[in-house]
Amino acid sequence: MYEKFKAIDGTHPWRDVSPDGYIDYQARYRSQGRVLFFNFPLAREMDLVPPDHPPTINKELEQAILHAFSLQIINEHDLKHGKKYPPETIKPQPYMATRYLQTQHSNKQGKTSGDGRSIWNGYLKTAHLKFDISSRGTGATILSPGAQKSDGVVQTGDESYGYSSGLAELDEMLGSAVMSEIFYRQDIPTERCLAVIGFPDGTAIGVRSAPNLIRPAHLFRYLKQGRHAELKAGMDYFIEREIENGIWQFPDDVSKRYSTALDYLAQQYGRMAAVLEEEYIFNWLSWDGDNMLASGAILDYGSIRQFAAKHDKYRYKDVDRYSASLREQRGWARTLVQVFAQAIDFIESGEKSNLATFKNAPCLRVFDRAFETERNYRLLWRVGFTPEQIEYLLESAQTEIRDLQKSVSYFEDLKVARGIERLPDGFTHNPVFLIRNLLRLLPSYYIAQAIHKCDDETAYMPASTFCDIMAASYVGKRDLKLTPARISHIKNFQSCYLKLLARVNEPLDSLLKTIQERSTVINHRHRITGDALIFIIEEVIAVKGRMKVDGLQEALEAFIDSQVLIPGKWRPVPLEQLEQNTLKGRLLNKIYANLEKYKESI
Repeated sequence: MYEKFKAIDGTHPWRDVSPDGYIDYQARYRSQGRVLFFNFPLAREMDLVPPDHPPTINKELEQAILHAFSLQIINEHDLKHGKKYPPETIKPQPYMATRYLQTQHSNKQGKTSGDGRSIWNGYLKTAHLKFDISSRGTGATILSPGAQKSDGVVQTGDESYGYSSGLAELDEMLGSAVMSEIFYRQDIPTERCLAVIGFPDGTAIGVRSAPNLIRPAHLFRYLKQGRHAELKAGMDYFIEREIENGIWQFPDDVSKRYSTALDYLAQQYGRMAAVLEEEYIFNWLSWDGDNMLASGAILDYGSIRQFAAKHDKYRYKDVDRYSASLREQRGWARTLVQVFAQAIDFIESGEKSNLATFKNAPCLRVFDRAFETERNYRLLWRVGFTPEQIEYLLESAQTEIRDLQKSVSYFEDLKVARGIERLPDGFTHNPVFLIRNLLRLLPSYYIAQAIHKCDDETAYMPASTFCDIMAASYVGKRDLKLTPARISHIKNFQSCYLKLLARVNEPLDSLLKTIQERSTVINHRHRITGDALIFIIEEVIAVKGRMKVDGLQEALEAFIDSQVLIPGKWRPVPLEQLEQNTLKGRLLNKIYANLEKYKESI
């Protein structure tokens, strides 16, 4: 039943495409691992388990998972000190740690950087897709930032040099598994986690998968080094994988191959940037293209956070440097498209031009259009319109959409008077208002007022109520002062909101009921934040030794389903499960307690 796991043996086509794009490591079986999370929906898509396999981990399945993924590399330190391991524990094929750009390294051409704690397990081909598979926490490679600070030989588990241990913590891997699956099921482009293996010392291995795990940084490495043949081979491989997977459709005219690819990239990156900004998702983007997939999807959840509101002043601190902010992510995504334009021009011409040459490249206009379209779509979605209504409004109500977008931005951007707040991992400036609360409750107010016409100002929500229902609990009186200017903005918001509703050819009362029902789910008050996830995973780890793995899996799956905030797909945790006086029931209640406690957080 689980034979396909045996095909995951380190074999991968990137070896032939990029002969110096990786370092090979022998790997050995790491004992004492237990499978604490297994993504059955993904495993079924990958044909690793049959379509009718129950969502339970039996002994045979766990052994198949452990045999394939419970690995630790035999690294330079092990070889230098002549460490010996039982031959039967050593895998016959080597596994590659791939090379790519990373800003943490002093060398900015990718000569020393890449997978510092990961290996590529291989790839699988199904009837519909090819999937890449890699694992984090498999041992210290010479490509980690810490390895460059030492003599290049780092013992796995040694944290002396920063980012050098090669291991992963269980809380990080479980958090990545949960958050990535929540995002995926809400149609946010992302990697997915196939499995999490935990060990008695609190470390873990996280197995990630995607139809294409190539990062921009894999390709930009050759661009920075001025290596034409290698860049072309890498780009061709990436493009071909997207075509094979049916993600990109290309014209028969081969001369348009690269320009078509560039437009696809611009569209995907524009969409991704808008999703991140509108959904308040922090993802540390930078020029190297390290923390994302080249296809325009989220990768590496170590620094991913979902905010309750527009924390566009938040910056994450990583040792001696700060991240980009939420608002700056658009600029970095646009810069990455510009670098792709530079790379493709190099491929086609054979000459590498300066990046500034492409500051007005046509693909950047494609990016801007994709960003605006997705941003508008996300706004209309948050209001509560159906997909059909959204498509109609995008075609016919651009002025009304733009006016509401400006009004929303005014309230989103207001920050508390007390200024910057220091955090354990950086700093932020807290927003005054949680706009999702307003979007959730405003339709109910209009329904209660029995509003019949969109220009009826007598049905407007009073200014004080308007502010109170979306004010964060931490704000002060000064933050909520109703100045004439603010009262004017409140009136304008409601005017813009109702004018947009008026563009839909439906009776106002029935339209408001639809929007009320949908916005209640989309803007749910218990939408997960980064802080909430941290403490939820702490609760999960606290019970893992006292709770059967299948029960833990069921609780995590129920939690994930409760966070898929799409009308028609949302599945809140059943009340009877919350009322059960069992470990699972108590865990689910603790999860909800943390969602409530951190619902206004970062």
